[in-house]
Amino acid sequence: MLHFNYLPRLLGFAINLNEWHEAERIVLRAYESLDQLKAVVQQGGAIVVNGVEVKAGKDLWGYLKGTLTWLFIDAATRYYDPDQLLSNERSPKEKRLAKLFLEGIFHSLVVFEQLLDLKFGFEEFHQKAPLVAMADLAKEPYKHILKSRSASSLLSRRDGKKESRILKLMKSADLVKTDVLELFLKTTRSSRLAAVESRHRKGESYLPYLFPTRPLTALEISELAPECVGLRQADGKISQERPSVIWAKYTQAIRGVWIKPTLIATLQDSEENKKRSRPAKHVHVGTENKRKIVVALTNLKTDDSDWAAMACNKSNLSRVRYRRIADLVNHALKLNPKPDYLLFPELSLPLAWVDSVAVRLCSAGISLIAGTEYRHFAKDEILSEACLVLTDNRLGFPASVRIWQPKLEPAVGEDKELTSKFGKKWAYSRIKDKAKPVYIHNGTHFGVMVCSELQNSKARVKFQGELDALMVLSWNQDLETFASLVESAALDIHAYTILVNNRKYGDSRVRSPAKESFMRDLARVRGGDNDFVIAATLHIDELRAFQSRAKRWPQDGDKFKPVPEGFRLAKGRRRLPPK
Repeated sequence: MLHFNYLPRLLGFAINLNEWHEAERIVLRAYESLDQLKAVVQQGGAIVVNGVEVKAGKDLWGYLKGTLTWLFIDAATRYYDPDQLLSNERSPKEKRLAKLFLEGIFHSLVVFEQLLDLKFGFEEFHQKAPLVAMADLAKEPYKHILKSRSASSLLSRRDGKKESRILKLMKSADLVKTDVLELFLKTTRSSRLAAVESRHRKGESYLPYLFPTRPLTALEISELAPECVGLRQADGKISQERPSVIWAKYTQAIRGVWIKPTLIATLQDSEENKKRSRPAKHVHVGTENKRKIVVALTNLKTDDSDWAAMACNKSNLSRVRYRRIADLVNHALKLNPKPDYLLFPELSLPLAWVDSVAVRLCSAGISLIAGTEYRHFAKDEILSEACLVLTDNRLGFPASVRIWQPKLEPAVGEDKELTSKFGKKWAYSRIKDKAKPVYIHNGTHFGVMVCSELQNSKARVKFQGELDALMVLSWNQDLETFASLVESAALDIHAYTILVNNRKYGDSRVRSPAKESFMRDLARVRGGDNDFVIAATLHIDELRAFQSRAKRWPQDGDKFKPVPEGFRLAKGRRRLPPK
């Protein structure tokens, strides 16, 4: 009887995998084992259940069997796949097996109704199981169920009158900031309920957010509510409140913890967001002030077959590919000095693996900047994005934020292949902000471009004087053209320019606007049969001090080339005294 508590979990795994034959065998074998024990252990005999020695009383085996039955029902309720429970798109055979199995359990429970004074039936199970999911007590977290096809069915089960009474009681007790919670749910409705038809979204229940067992993390809150970093809200509007305050309020209301934004974060907000009629040009993340940073570039190969698979929305999620990416992450964690950023090329990181990679890196204080695989939408629309997961301390404790920066338009060859072979078109309607923000992360000013965007000279010039570093995530085979673009960008923006490319083509590099030619390429790699990571140190303070001169006249011993004509240094990057 040592494994009594493991039987429901084992049953749950079988049900979650829709292995109904195996689930039935688990139940029958468990009952047979209890019957055999009852035959061997006479009344008054000693028995150990979960480490506790008891005497076999008259009704002991009945209580054990009844208890096990209820544990089986609980497991079935929690582990039952929400898509299967709430959907009618199952095969008749699967429906019949599930029904026979559950009815068999409930039939065995009837024997003990008088003993346990409990009643529960098959039909009631199908009414209660969705409520368990809505209470965030199912195996699958409620926040993940909302992304599934069963979300619409789940939202339709809301009891509006009951919820209104609960909200009034919660508001009067001041246990939860219900007004803040309601605002969060309203502004993030389109992003949280993307799998739900717009006409059904208003019927969402508040209860899973009032008493969550697995609430949204601070990272997930910042992703769903971009206003937490000063960007446009998920509903397209511009928030008038300070980003750090918004993030703190949302996190406090959803996670139930007391939070006070750091004073520095509040000061950053007040300087940047005096006028809130448009999205912030500068996105402030973190309050540290680093004089130099270390960037690590992944030399990772993504095959053409992987590209074709992602274009078909059938991403290659093989164990071999995951191991290759995991090895690069582990290698980056062992680098000395420890990198501040780890960069992945364009279209190299599957969306399904972003969370695991980001959590591993951020727990070590390393930020992720990666080109993720295509995101697919209805009507054959497709989009490529750069994902930024940046460490952040604005809440007063170590956290991180996630920002998605879309590629504004595909490269010419990319557009042709996507349209002619796969019938895909770029999701222009889903790109809200055309201007690229300047990210100010722990004092470092940087911008991000995705591959062909580097060819847009107007976009590059807008960064002039604003950046310490420009990071370019690329999948490019025209190495000569991009080599010239990187060298040009380093001089006309006058900033460190970092390009990370698919290993199949290579020429990933870190370019500096250095005076001496041998100091211009701080790192440069091309070719090779294995994936690896290479790091370089960017001396941010030295570059700013040089750019802070009143005149662009050169001097002996200068480390950098003179700034270009018309160069204007952003106020926040100025260093005094200059060098």
